[in-house]
Amino acid sequence: MTELGQRLKEARNDKGLSIEEIQSITKIQKRYLHAIEEGNYELLPGNFYTRAFIKNYAEAVGFNGEEFLEEYASEIPKASADVPESLPPRKMRRPSQPSKSSSASSKWSSVFPSILVILLIVGVAALIWYVVQSGDQTTNQNATTNQAEEQISSDENSGSAPDSDEVSDSENDASSEKPEEEPKEDEEKEKEEPAEEPEEEPAPEMEIKKVDSSADRSTYEITNAKKFEVKLEASGSSWVALTGASDKKYVYESLAKGKDVTEDLSSEASATLRLGSSPNVAVFVNGEKIKIPKEPVVQNVTFNFKKAE
Repeated sequence: MTELGQRLKEARNDKGLSIEEIQSITKIQKRYLHAIEEGNYELLPGNFYTRAFIKNYAEAVGFNGEEFLEEYASEIPKASADVPESLPPRKMRRPSQPSKSSSASSKWSSVFPSILVILLIVGVAALIWYVVQSGDQTTNQNATTNQAEEQISSDENSGSAPDSDEVSDSENDASSEKPEEEPKEDEEKEKEEPAEEPEEEPAPEMEIKKVDSSADRSTYEITNAKKFEVKLEASGSSWVALTGASDKKYVYESLAKGKDVTEDLSSEASATLRLGSSPNVAVFVNGEKIKIPKEPVVQNVTFNFKKAE
């Protein structure tokens, strides 16, 4: 076993991660991970993939991938090019001859702007004609209305005014028909009674709903909540990665037994949670415990947060 492989293996054991969990995190096959720890680089698919696999392994156990490669540059095989060695050479394509359809489309594209200009001119002319016709109709309607109003006013002025005796008789009749004043008690009662205030509608309660699930993946939707807070309680050792939609890593470590972590993600629209050992971690969102399957042990959970207005 090389010094590089021994260091990676010790870092993995310190974090309490198995080869299977490293495979789930890096997507690298177990036989390649064993080959890196034992220094058998000839079992890897090429120098390019050797460097890439070592970098991903180092980042999974907490190292800086670039710095780790530079530190062991003398031990790691150097890639002869920036692309994998196993890629086959690309075949040159022969330039295709222009088809009849392309020539027809080019002719149509040359004629289309002229047709568009003609249609635009016709449309502008039609719009001007419509505006002129509408103005003439409005003028004729206004003239007819004015004539009708003048005729009505002249007819009203030519009518005979009522005699003074008729006016006085009508006033006397109106005064005699005035109703008696009603008592003011009802008015005072109405003033004393306060107006009923409209009842305020209760604010909707927070809801956490599972909208999708599979063997090792589940998605929850959080609605009508003013905050997005995630709490993790470790009853045993487990690798945990909590990442927001902004790619910010809130938790990226191996939690020991008895350790609790609380993160406020109210500024994130969504977040993803990856558990290396789901039976050893209890997950709470805004104080409510989330039911996460125990098998398989590696679980991926997505939270979509819609903040209450």
